[in-house]
Amino acid sequence: MDQTTTPDGTGSVQPVAERESASERVRRLIRTQILTAQLSPGEIVLEAELAKNFGVSKTPVREALQMLTVEGLVTVLPRKGYMVRTLSINDVRDVMELRLILEPPLLASAARNTSDELVAELRALLDQQFNPDLDLEGRVQAAREFHLTCARASRNARAATLVRILTDEINRLHHLMPMVEDHISSATERAAHEAILESIARSDAAAAESQMREHLIESNAAMVAAFYGAASFS
Repeated sequence: MDQTTTPDGTGSVQPVAERESASERVRRLIRTQILTAQLSPGEIVLEAELAKNFGVSKTPVREALQMLTVEGLVTVLPRKGYMVRTLSINDVRDVMELRLILEPPLLASAARNTSDELVAELRALLDQQFNPDLDLEGRVQAAREFHLTCARASRNARAATLVRILTDEINRLHHLMPMVEDHISSATERAAHEAILESIARSDAAAAESQMREHLIESNAAMVAAFYGAASFS
């Protein structure tokens, strides 16, 4: 079996499964740096510089940046390079609106498909999210995985993929706006995730759907408030 490792996010391309191409590896590394704000919105990135940092030729870097352009994470600057896509308040609202459409009914399906294993996994993620010994990155990833685990439990793989893309956008905000860090560890956030978990444990689809909708509405309000409270980065 091929051994797979995760990127360190700081420099050289790490060993991964042999079937993953160089361009896919570079894409994954750049994507991680964008989503964790190591590459800031509006920052110019150059093929030659990235190639040197990752120890590869410019060809896989170019291909990786083209893929990230399709994802909407970078934009092309003719004769200059690429720019990390900025975020606006409309981006925040668009993402949260889509999550409101997708996640509540997916959670209802997850509640219908509940299992002891699912409940245990969500409980572990909830405990991780509110572990005071974890740094922001660890807590953000636990919150992200809580939502993704709920989405995957719906058994709608395509919808779960869309939720992953949307939560990645929101997670970038956690690294850009200090006020959002308070929300990810707030009593309101914990109560919402606890209520969602309890509904899934009871297999109460209606309650789960309602609680996820209420949770996302509250999260949207927190995101908008944080956006206006932060220094402009759009």
